[in-house]
Amino acid sequence: MPAVYHACYLDYRVRSPASLTADVLMSAIAREHTLVAHNLTQIVSVFKQATSHSSTAACLEHLATVDPATQVVLFIDMPSRDPALNHVPKDALHGPTLLQRIRSTSSSLPNRLFPVALVDDEEAEMASYVELGAIDVIHRIMQEPRIRGILVQLYRDTCRILPHGTYKAGWICGSMSTSIGPDEERLVESLFHVMFFDQTPSADALVVTPLLLAHERAAYLQSIIGDWDFPANKLTDDELTQCAYYIFQHSFTMPEVQHLVLSPDDLQHFISVLRASYQSRNPYHNFRHVVDVLQATFSFLLSIQVLPPYTRSTPPQHEGVVSASSLARILDPVDALVLLVTAIGHDIGHPGVTNAFLIASRSPLARLYNDRSVLESFHCAAFNQILARYWPIMQEKSIKDLIVDAVLATDMALHFDYMRKLDNILLDGAVLVTDDQTENARRKRLLCSTLIKCADISNVARRLDISTHWGTALTHEFKKMSDLEERLGMETSAPTQPDSSTRRPAKVLSQEEKETVALAKSQLFFINAFAEPLFEAVQLVVPELRYTADQISNNKHTWEKRLAELSEVT
Repeated sequence: MPAVYHACYLDYRVRSPASLTADVLMSAIAREHTLVAHNLTQIVSVFKQATSHSSTAACLEHLATVDPATQVVLFIDMPSRDPALNHVPKDALHGPTLLQRIRSTSSSLPNRLFPVALVDDEEAEMASYVELGAIDVIHRIMQEPRIRGILVQLYRDTCRILPHGTYKAGWICGSMSTSIGPDEERLVESLFHVMFFDQTPSADALVVTPLLLAHERAAYLQSIIGDWDFPANKLTDDELTQCAYYIFQHSFTMPEVQHLVLSPDDLQHFISVLRASYQSRNPYHNFRHVVDVLQATFSFLLSIQVLPPYTRSTPPQHEGVVSASSLARILDPVDALVLLVTAIGHDIGHPGVTNAFLIASRSPLARLYNDRSVLESFHCAAFNQILARYWPIMQEKSIKDLIVDAVLATDMALHFDYMRKLDNILLDGAVLVTDDQTENARRKRLLCSTLIKCADISNVARRLDISTHWGTALTHEFKKMSDLEERLGMETSAPTQPDSSTRRPAKVLSQEEKETVALAKSQLFFINAFAEPLFEAVQLVVPELRYTADQISNNKHTWEKRLAELSEVT
């Protein structure tokens, strides 16, 4: 079993020692010193529970009651470097003396204690406190990312020292006795190095070689990147990489984004780093999927004319002017480029399982993000760290906020929240772009998030043969997850749909026919429950995207017909 972590905060400024969870945090810190209130808020955002103490004696008394299997992270406020600010505690054990006692008596303590020193100057005080036994030294004004980094490193180090034969928990499967697989685990762990320890791939570690494509093939790729019938399922990863390159190069032609563009070499390197950050063994959530989402976003932006026309497309894109009633008028070229960036990074490091699986398996990923938008939060954190190294201007606050909002919007658990927001805009009347700049900014953020949501599930809006490929790939990925859940003794968390059909097979179906029936039912469920209402709502605020809703309607009728052909009314 992996360790369970508990946080203790020891600071003489604590006025009301308490046991804290997110539910009681605000009331518990209402009367606390400002620094204490801030630090406890940061701690509880990472740990599900924590305790605060003003004296060492009370803290140690509490630790004696904690389950011995629990690993305790003890945050200790150390003496200030300014003698005038030093407080002399009543305890004989305090600060450096407490660290020495923990180190000398660790074998006899009921819990494994991992002390963290809180100081004024990390660099100047690091060596002395580490020498005394602190596992880390951080600024006394604590910050959530720094705390998460400690937890990540602690988890990994704890797993390394487990006794022989004891299960080493994985990032994905948590407390279960079987890991999802070494490749997936290594990918997630490597991305945590990116997120917390700034160990992104160096230019030397990732050799980017120019893609050597025949002229005819390169011309073909350039001709299809603007088409809605983009056949991502028929392209190699090298060709998908080149398609992504062409899409970004076209967006770079806008004068308004020249301060944001990458050089051709840097762009190729950036795309290659992202390609390496996706799990190729996933049937669905892989590099092919994100390039498909990138191309769908590109198509949307061409259709609403926030990108320059792409003249190599065959057939040409929809022509005309953006409707005066279209919310798309609120977007600008910078928004367009940021949406393309978001699209290619929105699923980075996806392990091929769902949020429901991660939560049910007590995965450390789920625990890090408090069971809320687990994968989406992970994608955001990892992607932004990669951007910080390979495209740092994309970390400017307004740009980063848009990226984070749009990636988090892809959590299908939030789908109906976004539907309500779109409905509220429609209820406001015919004027979609208002004179209220604050309201326009809110609507712009909503539209950007909604376009990424649409692109993410756009496979059901593609031509039927392309849509069928994606539906089959997703079915295979859910089957892999279900097989893993069976091995782990878990209940299945794969999405299921109610079977309200009144039909039964007219004959004994072949295996291929059974698979067609299952796929048709899953596609119809997803279209009816999610995709059709979303795309219909979107085309009401962005009429230029009507073609997507029309294709969904056509696909729906075809799936219904196929299902009817394999069934009979009872």
